[in-house]
Amino acid sequence: MRRLLLFLALAGVALAQTDAPPELDQPFAPDSMPPIGAPPVNLHGNLKVVFSGATSFSEAALRQGIARQIRTIEELGLDEPDAYDAMFFLESFYRKHGYAQAEGTYAIVGPWELHLTIEEGPLFHVGSVNFIGNHAFDAATLTKYLLGPIRERYPRIRDNLRLPLVEADIFSGADLVRRLYASSGYLEAEVDPPVINLDTAQTSATIELTIREGIAYRFGDIRFTGEPGLPREELLSVIAKQTQDVYTDGRLAAAGRTLDDYLTKRGHFLATVVPSSDLTAARDGQVPVTFHIEAGAVFRFDGVTVTGTEGVRPSFIQKRMQRLTGQVYSPRAIDKTFRELIQTGLFRNVRITPEVIPGDQVRLDVTVEEALPKEFGFGLGYASFYGGIVSLSYRDLNFLRNGRPFSVNLEANQRGFTGEVLYTDPWFLDSDYELRLRLYALNERLKGYSKNEIGFRPTLSRHLASHWKVSGFVNAKAVVTYDVEIEPESLVGKTDYSVFSIGLSQTVDYRNNPALPTRGFIFSTSIEVAPAGVGEVSFVRGLARFSYYLPITARSALALGARGGVIAPLSNQELPIDERFFNGGATTVRSFSELTLGPKDRAGYPLGGEGFTVFNIEYTFPLIGDLYGAVFVDAGNVIADAGDFGIEEMRYAVGAGLRYNLPIGALRFDYGLNPSPRDGEAQGAFHFAVGVAF
Repeated sequence: MRRLLLFLALAGVALAQTDAPPELDQPFAPDSMPPIGAPPVNLHGNLKVVFSGATSFSEAALRQGIARQIRTIEELGLDEPDAYDAMFFLESFYRKHGYAQAEGTYAIVGPWELHLTIEEGPLFHVGSVNFIGNHAFDAATLTKYLLGPIRERYPRIRDNLRLPLVEADIFSGADLVRRLYASSGYLEAEVDPPVINLDTAQTSATIELTIREGIAYRFGDIRFTGEPGLPREELLSVIAKQTQDVYTDGRLAAAGRTLDDYLTKRGHFLATVVPSSDLTAARDGQVPVTFHIEAGAVFRFDGVTVTGTEGVRPSFIQKRMQRLTGQVYSPRAIDKTFRELIQTGLFRNVRITPEVIPGDQVRLDVTVEEALPKEFGFGLGYASFYGGIVSLSYRDLNFLRNGRPFSVNLEANQRGFTGEVLYTDPWFLDSDYELRLRLYALNERLKGYSKNEIGFRPTLSRHLASHWKVSGFVNAKAVVTYDVEIEPESLVGKTDYSVFSIGLSQTVDYRNNPALPTRGFIFSTSIEVAPAGVGEVSFVRGLARFSYYLPITARSALALGARGGVIAPLSNQELPIDERFFNGGATTVRSFSELTLGPKDRAGYPLGGEGFTVFNIEYTFPLIGDLYGAVFVDAGNVIADAGDFGIEEMRYAVGAGLRYNLPIGALRFDYGLNPSPRDGEAQGAFHFAVGVAF
């Protein structure tokens, strides 16, 4: 019995000793243990912070400076360590703003009240900056790096002597100086910690930085070992950019990656490149380097496997990649195919994984995640010529499960309505040709007449180069003109006619962004013939356009544009008014309202002509965020007879506008002033439109 009691007593002691977590010797003092069943203590509260001695910053700014510490206290309670942290970060806040001698104290007044007292001291600015031991870089260059972090903190202050002294940023700047030397080949350069001497009388600081540069290393003898698979001269030319300058480990690694990429692009799928160097063998700063290369065999594309398809047939992807079979392995070809698949809009994600198979071949395993192929759209808009616009659209990107887009678009505006059915086959007959079939109908009230038109336009296109597209097209349409107000009506020409024409166009497009271009150019031309005896109207029509975009600053750009066209009838009949050229409006000469520049009847209605020209210059510049301003000059004309085509009778516009950039293009609001209005002409015109002006 005694033994049993002794055992129980020992067990009780052991239990008492192991109830506490192992990291705590005594979790609670005996007199502070919460009573059994008592609710847990609520540590959350609102901290009252009282600042004393602060004159340079508002209370709101000071609270923001220690916001994280305040949140911690309000979540966990106020104690000595947290109060000390709040005081420490308050001092740091002052020092980051140039108060290098700021000192603070704290006092805990109550459970949720903290008093912080700060002795601000003077505001110090950067004074003289001295460098010792520098030869490779002048003082002005080194000063930019040393004071760079402070300049990032105060970007609007340009004068060095007005920059607040932030000691932490000076030390960061010294590290930038060290990295500058390392990136310039001075691998043994040493930069001492900056010495900062405060001048209390002048409230400025003298900064001194001592540098021991050492020598600048450069690439020396370059050796290729292993089985490079390519001539030495070719390999040297591949890495010339990386090895012609100073030596750094980063440049050596970059040269190795460049070689590896070069070999891979030429089919050496399993190529390995291992760069190495020996600084101890350097003579006069020339570092010998070695690239050990195992090029391996040249691989070719083989088959394709497809997983993840549901609505899209696997054969759609296989056919897109079929042209790769038998070609030398190329990451660029894979990337091109990847972009083509993504641009279809059929897939949310596409992953193409090359897999080596016997026979020095690469199989492409394609895994896709499909997107929703069908979508309905509804839109509201406004344009200065068409007024209010309502649109409805339906699009199926996987029409009949063949991966081709089909769309129906309906639009109604204050001048009429338009309906369009469009089918596109980007790979017509599984080739590189694109086929577009467009069927449309429209009703439109123009200036001096109204019209109904129905037409069908098939277009076959192909990219002859990445930026050069050539298209052939057929245009068949029937037009009825009615409610003619032009006097005499004979000036309108045929009012009920059909046209059948064939044409060829080409476009060279090097713009960086077709919707919001700021760099590059676009040049396009087209020729169209409506032969006699097929339709009721016969003619030859030619058009040309050139637009050039030049960035002036990071966010401003200059745009230059020139357009022209001529149409010549192939019979003695006068061209119908709807086949003629018009000018004036939001995308041409902006001092005229839509279509109103050029010959007119006695009632003032525009008659159009057989030729036109437009020239534009526009400069855009940032205002606030995505809001831009623009100033422009336009010039253009309309020629009544194609035989008189030229730049006679030019009319002009000088104006300004606003642009708000959207992903689909810019919302444009322009006013063009007519510098020499004629009798009956307005002094200028307002325009509201979406997209580029030219």
